[in-house]
Amino acid sequence: MNSSNIFPNIYRFIGLVAVQVIILSQVSLAANNYCNILLYPLFILFLPIEIATPLAVFLGFLVGLTVDLFIGTYGVNASAGALSGYSRAIILHQFAPRGGYSSKEPIPTPQYFGWRWFLNVAAIFFAVHIFWYFAMAYFTPVYLVGKILPQTILGWFLTMIVVVLYTRIFHPKV
Repeated sequence: MNSSNIFPNIYRFIGLVAVQVIILSQVSLAANNYCNILLYPLFILFLPIEIATPLAVFLGFLVGLTVDLFIGTYGVNASAGALSGYSRAIILHQFAPRGGYSSKEPIPTPQYFGWRWFLNVAAIFFAVHIFWYFAMAYFTPVYLVGKILPQTILGWFLTMIVVVLYTRIFHPKV
């Protein structure tokens, strides 16, 4: 990351963590932790495309750990954030344009790639993140069909609605 795009990422980190901790964690508590809307992974997804994967993993771990510290989930978000930082590079590689990415597309947003591309990437990215989140929250395959998959599907659906609204309202840029 160069110095021109550090501040937008710092603001995004603070803003998304604040929304997650202050608003969305209360929604989760009101629903007895059955439906979780996880917006903070947008920080990981909106990191610059050219960022090194180890740095994305570290920043994913850091944003997840920050959320964990505020809501007391003891590493569940940190684990999911680290996995998302790693899987981000794989997902972006799968959806790379024919000529590869250029400096004209600094971050993976609809502004640079279009809504269809963004929704495909975000859907896979959040499916991986949310599934891992619930898998780590229950930490046993016994609950796969009864709790993990239903909560993943509901959480993914609600999260994608909030992601689209956030992206439409704030138009993330570098």
